Amino acid sequence: MKNVILLAIAGSLAAQFTFAQAPQSKPASAPPQTASAPSFPKGNSKIAGVVIDDVAKKPVEFATISLIEKASGKTVDGTVTDEKGRFTLARVAAGHYKISVSFLGYETREMDNITLGSKEEINIGAVALKGNSKMLDEVAVEGDKLLVEDKVDRMVYNAEKDITNAGGTAGDVLKKVPGVTVDLEGNVALRGSSNLRVLINNKPSAVMATSIADALQQIPADQIKSVEVITNPSAKYDAEGTAGIINIITKKNNLQGVTGQVNATYGNRNTGVNGNVNYRKGKFGLTTSLGQSWRNNPAESLRDTYYNGIPGIDRLHQTMTGRREGIFKMLQVGLDYDLNPKTSLSAGFRMQSGVFAYKTSQVSTQYLGGEVKGGNTRINNNEFDNLNYDLNLDFTRRFEKPGRELSILGLLSRNNRQNNNFADVLNLDQQLALREQNLNDAYNEEKTFQVDYTHPFKNKHLLELGTKAILRYAESDYQLLVANPATGPFVLDPSRTNIFEYQQNVGAAYASYEFSLDKKYNFKLGSRYEYTHIDGDFTSTETSVGQKYGNFVPSVAISRSLKNNQTVKFNYTKRIQRPQLGLLNPFENRVDTFNIQVGNPNLRAEITNAYELGYSTFFKSGTSVNASFFWRQTNNSIEAYTLPTEGGVNYTRFGNIGRNASYGVSLFGSTKFLQKGNVSTNINLFYSDLESQTSLLNASNSSMMYNANINASYSFEKGFSAQVFSQFNSRRVTLQGKASALAMYTIAVKKDILKKNGSISVGIDNPFSETLKQRNSFKTQNAEQVSTMYLYNRQVKINASYKFGKLNTKAQAPRRKKKINNDDAKSDGDSNG
Repeated sequence: MKNVILLAIAGSLAAQFTFAQAPQSKPASAPPQTASAPSFPKGNSKIAGVVIDDVAKKPVEFATISLIEKASGKTVDGTVTDEKGRFTLARVAAGHYKISVSFLGYETREMDNITLGSKEEINIGAVALKGNSKMLDEVAVEGDKLLVEDKVDRMVYNAEKDITNAGGTAGDVLKKVPGVTVDLEGNVALRGSSNLRVLINNKPSAVMATSIADALQQIPADQIKSVEVITNPSAKYDAEGTAGIINIITKKNNLQGVTGQVNATYGNRNTGVNGNVNYRKGKFGLTTSLGQSWRNNPAESLRDTYYNGIPGIDRLHQTMTGRREGIFKMLQVGLDYDLNPKTSLSAGFRMQSGVFAYKTSQVSTQYLGGEVKGGNTRINNNEFDNLNYDLNLDFTRRFEKPGRELSILGLLSRNNRQNNNFADVLNLDQQLALREQNLNDAYNEEKTFQVDYTHPFKNKHLLELGTKAILRYAESDYQLLVANPATGPFVLDPSRTNIFEYQQNVGAAYASYEFSLDKKYNFKLGSRYEYTHIDGDFTSTETSVGQKYGNFVPSVAISRSLKNNQTVKFNYTKRIQRPQLGLLNPFENRVDTFNIQVGNPNLRAEITNAYELGYSTFFKSGTSVNASFFWRQTNNSIEAYTLPTEGGVNYTRFGNIGRNASYGVSLFGSTKFLQKGNVSTNINLFYSDLESQTSLLNASNSSMMYNANINASYSFEKGFSAQVFSQFNSRRVTLQGKASALAMYTIAVKKDILKKNGSISVGIDNPFSETLKQRNSFKTQNAEQVSTMYLYNRQVKINASYKFGKLNTKAQAPRRKKKINNDDAKSDGDSNG
């Protein structure tokens, strides 16, 4: 009832605001009219139609439609086609007209002798465009696309336009996306929340289910076209959780012929090479990409833990030096084939692998009243080896009626990994005391089947129906072997050895209906039901965990178009987010003897209510402004908590113990300057309120937080361009502690060569500071810990890129492919087990 009341109040406020505006406006998607257009009267007639490719018989998106008065020869109205090739010209006065249809790569076509009465609706049917057969050798089609675009349901960051990304990773790219923050360990948050889902080309990936931070290091930035942020997904999407979806779109090409690109980067931290080749002829298309990169990241840290009431110890002092080195590989292949003009089949294979080692030397010393009471030196060699692949097969059938479509989708995703830690433990006298082998073999697999149906009605009403099944299986075999004394044999420790099997099956069905009222209000109402069945077994201890539950997920989206390209919108959605293997796995990470992390297989799904009220506008000069006020609340949030045990060992576990509420505003603005420059900035300001909901942990924390970034670029003469990016994150709070503020900045210069088919760029990350510093702390009833991490992040990188191939502008219009999105699982986001 509380949610219904809040929804009604918010909707009422939105309606009052919008009714107070001027009622008459042209849809934002329509192009501006010519200067003479206002002199022509408006009427009550309508012209509609659809634009298709003459050969492929497929819709042509973004074709320009011009309505021309025959008597004067002047353009009186215009629009562009949507993703289905459809267009509508409304409020046309009675008279005699002709229509001009044009699009890049096609011959312009005109329809003459169109006569309208005072109240008449004409559908001119399908307009077939003939491709221009001229062959273009070494051609690149360029558009003036903004670095950040504000679309109806998402924000889009066009990574390929940002030269500071050259030679980096997906983690570096996400740092620049509006609303997204990435900390020193690679953990990702959206509007202050880490409860999100990361997709690749609209699809889930098995590697993301285990460690988002590690997965992002395996994707070269040079292969990323754009990043989409969806903060309030509709019922069609999986019930993904609190913050939203981050969708990484990789580069591909839909033009006829053979094209490709190669990139090479050399830097003192990251070095890599990658490339892609695309082939398309007639009904068949093939895309491939391959890459390999090397990483070298040293780090240092200091940590002090102060105890109250722990026998024999009142302080623990630790110092650590370490280095992470690794090799990452990526392979991607995509195929698509048109069985007939209305039926298509596509398949894809994606593989990523990573082999790296994290070598550390950590000195721990225990004190009581200033006197040394114990401690050790632990030399760790943490070896991580993972291989994951995604295989999809998709079928799409289009019907005679434009917009009516059926798709059947399948996806198999699997991740195999080994996480082994070998440790030599020295006593206070620096003598080898014991050896440990902490071994973990694990894998997780997802099988997904999905059916979607779209049915349009008159007046742009749209019905979407679908069903989906996700079958997940995860297994973790972990064991600890100890040689004590160090010269003795390794002996299995049964108390820290087990085989964990986990099955999670999710069945879902959804329906959504989209319609407009009075040509100003747009509504999208949806509902989704998901049923979850969980089984988990611990083989060694003969214990199990089981859960069964169903969830109803409503969604409401209302938008109002105002004059001068202004839009206001209101969204409400309820979300569920299930814990993934990284949070469930009871494997104990013992890289640090005194700070141990362990998963919890009994975690339940989080339930979140999210509200958002937004405003956006853009101007002909290229300036755009977006503001969103949001509120989200989770009453059973999964929180990490740390409690000390006897001997001064701090155990970090996970539990549904929190009430997590965030209230804030997200502001974004972008504008051009001096004709060839562009600057954009994004600010997220929000209040986070955390409180424990269990007697297990008596803790609460709250604070006002913010993060901001600015990105400025300028194009000079003779192919030179420069870009500057900087980001600042305020301190952030957790249930038991806080993390200090963090600032990062990057400068890059680029020179186009070889008739703009090649380029060379030089970039510098954080040139004025050798390390990035972050201070973290937490406090319990009998312990307080303060740690400072230093990451050697200063980097100079040189990148070279070259595009090759032959394109034919007689290309069929790119067909928007249906993809599977699994958005419902929560990951711990780091590299720990």
